[in-house]
Amino acid sequence: MLKVFIVDDEAPAREELRYLLEQFPEVSVVGEASSGEEAIETIVQLGPDAVFLDIHLQDRDGVDVGQELLESMVKPPVIIFASAYEIHAVRAFETEAVDYIVKPFSETRLAKTMNRVRKLLRTSHALHAIETPQLEERLQTLLMSVLSDQQPRRVPVEKNGKIMLIDPNEIVFATLEGRYASIYTGCEQFATSFSLQELESRLSPRQFFRTHRAYIVNLSRTAELVPWFKGSIHLVMQDNRKTEVPVSRNVVKELKRRLGF
Repeated sequence: MLKVFIVDDEAPAREELRYLLEQFPEVSVVGEASSGEEAIETIVQLGPDAVFLDIHLQDRDGVDVGQELLESMVKPPVIIFASAYEIHAVRAFETEAVDYIVKPFSETRLAKTMNRVRKLLRTSHALHAIETPQLEERLQTLLMSVLSDQQPRRVPVEKNGKIMLIDPNEIVFATLEGRYASIYTGCEQFATSFSLQELESRLSPRQFFRTHRAYIVNLSRTAELVPWFKGSIHLVMQDNRKTEVPVSRNVVKELKRRLGF
């Protein structure tokens, strides 16, 4: 049996993928996790053959979770990244994922993925045993179709009844105000028609970080970390107000890692 583990912070997505995987008679779904930290701990214990890992997790960046698994396990699982946004395939490639699938999952596409996983396990039994050139060639066709310009170079915002396009590099942070996200640059505030999750999907996961359910920050525009209540912290941003943005305790460790300490 091929032992498979599912990591996704949305229960309906986990249920859908489990149902589809269970249609393969040789596949056994041995566990699920809704967070990156839970996933790492459980996967190390169970040692599955393959892991379906969502790119967007509430507590961790999914690609970073995959990288940690590959580096910390003697026999790491085959990792298949999943997301609703194709642009993240570029990052999946950088961590040497065996495949990348886009939500909603297609039965035909999933069958191809499972065939690829089976062939890979038969020849190597571990991702690290694959020769890198072979793996790069296998993924290159997939990834060449994901051009960098698919990610918006400008973000549409609203001010004084006008629609403006701003460079994501100008964004210091974004926060949820009512139903929609507001964007703050160094000296201005802009309204958007996006939810915070929709805005997050349009921004580079290398540059932006979800510190809190209501905040996204530009990591390159942070100035200070301020200790806060019961182990949480606040980030002081590089805007003209020196805004303090809250950081949830469950992402403090990952934020510090992303900032380099």
